[in-house]
Amino acid sequence: MVYTANDPGNWAIWKTKKGNKDLPLHEATQKYRKEKLLFEQQYMDFVATQEAIQRQQAQTGGTSLNGVTSVTFDASPVFQTNTGNTQTLKVKFSKPVLVTGSPLVEVANNQLGGGTAATFNYTYSAGSSTNELTFQHIHPTAVVTAQGFSANVVELGSNLAPIGIIVQPGTPTDGIYTFVANTNYTTSGDGVDIAMTVEVDTGNIIVVNVTAIGKDFVPGEIITFGAGSLGASSTGGSITVATSALQADTVSFAAGSAVALNSGTITTGDGSFNTQYNDIARRQGTPALGFTSTSTKRGIPAG
Repeated sequence: MVYTANDPGNWAIWKTKKGNKDLPLHEATQKYRKEKLLFEQQYMDFVATQEAIQRQQAQTGGTSLNGVTSVTFDASPVFQTNTGNTQTLKVKFSKPVLVTGSPLVEVANNQLGGGTAATFNYTYSAGSSTNELTFQHIHPTAVVTAQGFSANVVELGSNLAPIGIIVQPGTPTDGIYTFVANTNYTTSGDGVDIAMTVEVDTGNIIVVNVTAIGKDFVPGEIITFGAGSLGASSTGGSITVATSALQADTVSFAAGSAVALNSGTITTGDGSFNTQYNDIARRQGTPALGFTSTSTKRGIPAG
């Protein structure tokens, strides 16, 4: 800004300047006050202009607008797959927000644990008038074959013998035996499709290697080997699938994620008469709801 009226400065110095020093006191006083007033008005205009520029910058993407700053899954409670439980995540904004209705956050499920849902929603539950909103997902109790989020897959390459409970077979023959999917064994639950090689040494099962993943297993499910499958005269023999042998689904946030209003509203404010927040709400409307997050949460095959 170009200043057209200079600050007259200190009265004593101003009074000694050429053009001022010979003026009568009354006339000099009036002139000095006029120059001072013009300068102060000019300065106030400058400040107002700068504030207007800052507001314009904010309106076109400046840092004073509101938006999501982070989205993270809550670590507790653990995400049990076999029992009903409530999961939560937090969405943080740079400024407080007021919420109506039931906004949603969609999460992606990698389905490596056998879950049927590629995506599912967390629904707003708490936090209006603060800058941190809680969203929740109610995971239902369901049979292992119908779980949207699950941990029912026996991992390829697992050796079940060191981690499972083995009941040794009667009169087996030492050797390595191949079990293709759903052949020469039974399961105590819904588990299917697992393929294995079983090694018997000195009459005992010592290795059970998974060569094709099993599906729909739960912790403690028992695989029982058929008669004659571990040697012509063998009878029985079994192994229990341990929790640590099961692979679980993991949830995350897809690229380009955003909080969905779902017919609700999210606006800047804390419920009080705050001129800053009210101004942002007026200019921006809905805060920026898009986000990027690397937060993940893995299921636990328990319960």
